[in-house]
Amino acid sequence: MMGEGHCRPGKAGVAALEFALVTPFLLAILAGLADFPLAFWYRMVVISAVESGANYAFAIEQNASGTHGSLSPGDVRNAVLAAGGLSDMNVAVGSASTNCIQSGPVSSLIAVPADGVCADGTMPGTFMTIAASYRYAPLMPFYAMVAPTSLTDKATVRLQ
Repeated sequence: MMGEGHCRPGKAGVAALEFALVTPFLLAILAGLADFPLAFWYRMVVISAVESGANYAFAIEQNASGTHGSLSPGDVRNAVLAAGGLSDMNVAVGSASTNCIQSGPVSSLIAVPADGVCADGTMPGTFMTIAASYRYAPLMPFYAMVAPTSLTDKATVRLQ
């Protein structure tokens, strides 16, 4: 009978070898479990910032006298950047433009017809498009192979 603390000949170090072989895989899984929530959080920050910019544009235009001179794309851009708080976030804000909405599975903006009335009989509206993107730097490089690292969002707000 063998006493405690003794291993059979040839079996010493097997547990250490198994641990050394399995540990890199476990660490990769744990890093992936950390990368996904971080990327998801950054995505939500970008979405929230674009939404805040759209709310800002709508609120400023509704309080204005009805002219577009009071709403600057630069001010909307600054509102998006302030709401996001991400230093490397890229923001693009289009100028206010008058368009019609073309309905369908995904609504889109189209030019106003010559008669000034949209195809569905409604009057054209004033719209502004706000887009933001942020490049997420994953903790583990292989995350970029399984998920996008460019996080983007776009919103179109009707001003009037």
